[in-house]
Amino acid sequence: MKAVDLFAGWGGMTEGARQAGVSVVWAANHWPLAVEAHSMNHPSTQHVCQDLRQADWTALPAYDLLLAAPACQGHSEAGQPGRRRDGVRRRHDALRATAWAVVDCAEVTLPRAIVVENVLEFRRWPLFPTWCQALEVLGYQLDIRSAVASELGVPQRRRRLFVLGTRRSTWIRELPCTPELPFGPCVDWAAGDWRPIDTAQQGARRRLSAAVDSFERALVQHTSDHRGIAVTEPIRTITTKDQWCAARRRGREYRPLTLREYARAMGFSDSYRWPQASRADVVKGLGNAVPPPMAREVIAAVTEALG
Repeated sequence: MKAVDLFAGWGGMTEGARQAGVSVVWAANHWPLAVEAHSMNHPSTQHVCQDLRQADWTALPAYDLLLAAPACQGHSEAGQPGRRRDGVRRRHDALRATAWAVVDCAEVTLPRAIVVENVLEFRRWPLFPTWCQALEVLGYQLDIRSAVASELGVPQRRRRLFVLGTRRSTWIRELPCTPELPFGPCVDWAAGDWRPIDTAQQGARRRLSAAVDSFERALVQHTSDHRGIAVTEPIRTITTKDQWCAARRRGREYRPLTLREYARAMGFSDSYRWPQASRADVVKGLGNAVPPPMAREVIAAVTEALG
């Protein structure tokens, strides 16, 4: 089975498709660095770097499965710039409109099935019912589900929405629910630039101290209310911001997660590569990605339903 990957980013959806036995023949994203990262790991895929709201869908190769992860920042609670008292946004976020590229592509190419990933708040978008209706008018039967990455083989507790569409009435099986993976084995405790907790800024020092007082080894996020979690649990949502540290009671020290540890948190294998880039850009690329094991399970369920 062949697929195309819209908003392919760092390549998590494509990697999951590969693991599910699906060949991604075409992938696109507007960010050159993401396209380069995707190309490094999927060299046989045809790549395009452009704004997909202006794509010529007639140029796509023949395929069966449309994969897409439209920009989530316009829907995510974490990405809201604030609202006036009347509930109207202070500024228009054009990123929300990227979801319409899925409808445009489906209208022109009519793939056998569609898999769309986004944040749970995607359903709160005022135009979400209209967006779904547009896909239904094109002949797709929609199955809307939420899933937790930590229940699908990812050491991260990340909740996401999946919209699954097929052009014929078919039953898509339930996703598996596996035991959660701890994040501790993802950390190289002998590596990195460990620093005394006492040298951290006051707010961070308070959070780090609370974490190692509670746990021998801990994960701490640089937010005002985060007091740490044990490494025997999955890490919480990896965002596009470099916010996570490992901390340990012995020596009362801490360090930021390495980029490879961030990649492991997303479910990327240690063989997955990316270009030379700033730490901030790599974290952004990883945080925006779809965890490959999560994508694999969803895509496998859809392709099995297609027969």
